[in-house]
Amino acid sequence: MKVIGIDGGATKVSGSIIEKLDLKTYTLAHPVVEIKYSDHHNFNPEFLPQPIDVQQNNEDVTDVEKRQGTVYVETVLKVVQLLAENEQFQVAIAMPGLKTNDGRGIRIMANGPRIPYFCDQIQKTLNLEHPILRLESDADMCVWGEEYAENGAIRSIKNAYYLGGGTGTADGLKIKGNLIPFDDASNWIAKSIELKMSDGQSLETYASMSGINTLRQSITDSEIGIVLGNLLFERISTIYSGWKNQFNLDRKLQMDHPFRCTLLDRIVIGQRLSPFLKSDDGMAIHQAMITELNQQCVGDTTISNHFLIDGKFNPERIFMSNLRTAPIIGLGAKVWMTQC
Repeated sequence: MKVIGIDGGATKVSGSIIEKLDLKTYTLAHPVVEIKYSDHHNFNPEFLPQPIDVQQNNEDVTDVEKRQGTVYVETVLKVVQLLAENEQFQVAIAMPGLKTNDGRGIRIMANGPRIPYFCDQIQKTLNLEHPILRLESDADMCVWGEEYAENGAIRSIKNAYYLGGGTGTADGLKIKGNLIPFDDASNWIAKSIELKMSDGQSLETYASMSGINTLRQSITDSEIGIVLGNLLFERISTIYSGWKNQFNLDRKLQMDHPFRCTLLDRIVIGQRLSPFLKSDDGMAIHQAMITELNQQCVGDTTISNHFLIDGKFNPERIFMSNLRTAPIIGLGAKVWMTQC
């Protein structure tokens, strides 16, 4: 039986076959296959998503959305079929956007079409022995990958926060040895995309590569790095002592939560944001981020004792991950662990 993981991003679909090495370790058994949505003959380069308020009102999917949604579905199918090669297989799929109540479709998508019957459309074509239970969160699967990949950045870490930056952001948590989806902790911690600056700018803009590339046209790298450092400290602070309104948020968070007094052992930065911050091009942002983290940590003795060495931020507390295939490995690991 093959296990296939499919990561449907904002611009392309990536997938591979995932092999089980042992009960807690999984790896790619096949080179990653990637296909851009724009390679599809019916792709509409002028497509614009419906306004979010329209999507939130559950208004009918437009014909333009349906056509673009078909492109997304058929691109996923093409990657699956290339990997399956007429053998029996199980498949897990991660897609961006807010899911339908049954988890099998996309009801809100910031950068693409709504596809409320996504899994149904996939299963009409594929002869699956085991149905797709639900669409997974790409953010959650990044964390699963970092936990269960052979060289995952959090597998030996008890308390970690993951920030993956690409077209958007992926937030993930591992606390007291357990992987915790942000959706399950939403009453006390918010996703990057929800947090806003005083001017209304989402923190996702400062933590995603698409956002950073746009910001660099109008503000300095140091300004971007300072905000990114503040975001990471907010994570440290909120987990340790509860939410303190460091950023604007359109909903209320409770200060008390089950993991207070927990100090992060590692902050993991992944996806395209990681190699960028390690590059010469991203050096100024990286330095400003670390400097801001350093200054913020000084204010609390317990936090400073944990994160600072000789007054400087401990480099071992932050890790730049090279595991770009984390969500694919995470998807496969979850199938192996829960369905096989």
